[in-house]
Amino acid sequence: MNVSQGINVNSIALTGLPSFVKDLNIKTEGGYQESEVLTLKADVWVLPFLNFYAIGGKLNGYSETTIKSASGKLFGLPIDIDNIDAPFRLDLDGYTYGAGTVIAGGYESFFALVDASYTKTNLTVIDGEIDSIVVSPRIGWDFSRNTDWPLRAWVGAQYQNIEQTLSGNVKDLPLGSLGDLALLDDARFTVNQSLANNWNSLVGAQYEFTPNWVLISELGFGQRKSFFITLDARF
Repeated sequence: MNVSQGINVNSIALTGLPSFVKDLNIKTEGGYQESEVLTLKADVWVLPFLNFYAIGGKLNGYSETTIKSASGKLFGLPIDIDNIDAPFRLDLDGYTYGAGTVIAGGYESFFALVDASYTKTNLTVIDGEIDSIVVSPRIGWDFSRNTDWPLRAWVGAQYQNIEQTLSGNVKDLPLGSLGDLALLDDARFTVNQSLANNWNSLVGAQYEFTPNWVLISELGFGQRKSFFITLDARF
């Protein structure tokens, strides 16, 4: 699965600065995140309308914003620096695991379902974790009931609530000219960021090669853009 979306950087806190630097406040503008996730999922229908699953996988990506200004006190004197325009990019690499459920129903060729999941990603390149709650309602049509097409298609929406707390060494970041400041050599950052938009639209389809092998693909569009493809083996 590939996802591209806007983010909000709620705060950037710095520690390990020299004692003569006080009350440093950093302001950013804009934010963007892109990630790719490869997962393996095992699921079971415990009832005709109720499914439970466990999921695990590997995440790769990055988030980026722009530092626009900084203010604080240097040797007790107020400082205010504007027009910095320094990139603040965090590489995201880690392992994802979680669980979810699907509630489904239908009438003749019409069907509807809601997929809800919780996942956690433990990062490896930098310190931190990503907690995700995803809820996706969908409605669709089963063409295989009245035609020779082994096809189901649907539209829907996806809600994501993702909180990210990330930390690391400032000197490891691509900060442009700011990276030349010796006072940042021992500094560490802690960033809290969230999604700029929680909802986006979905359209997808499922093609059944055999009752045991199914290809599924889905496209997300709007403020969040996504694409996934999966091969299901059922028994």
